[in-house]
Amino acid sequence: MDKIILKDGTIVEIEESSNGGSFRMHFLDPQYYLTILAKLTQDNLSAYQVQTTEGLTSARPENKECLNQTVTPIWTDEGTLGGLDVTFYITDIDMLAKAVKNLQAGQQMLQYGQDVQDGAIAELAGMVGGEE
Repeated sequence: MDKIILKDGTIVEIEESSNGGSFRMHFLDPQYYLTILAKLTQDNLSAYQVQTTEGLTSARPENKECLNQTVTPIWTDEGTLGGLDVTFYITDIDMLAKAVKNLQAGQQMLQYGQDVQDGAIAELAGMVGGEE
């Protein structure tokens, strides 16, 4: 069974892979599916490894994200949920959009710092001018 080693060190065993473009897993427990889905963050997929059953690294994708997946329920003969067959689709991150997002976050932090500084100056001016 192949495996993916995420940036945070999490090891995910997969049924099959298509060179980093997607991978398939079978889950007996739907809660485990949600646990794996939560691990497939943009940060964890920014640098990860795909290893073969023999332990050889077959790919080292970078700057990826998992935006969607196909979930197929597997039903038992009794009509109860027996598991989930899930294909996760891994795509390239839009690096321009990521850079713009980081720039916007930096501008928000600068504005917050400026607002704090303006408040401190106004408070100091009030204290120096006799207003308290």
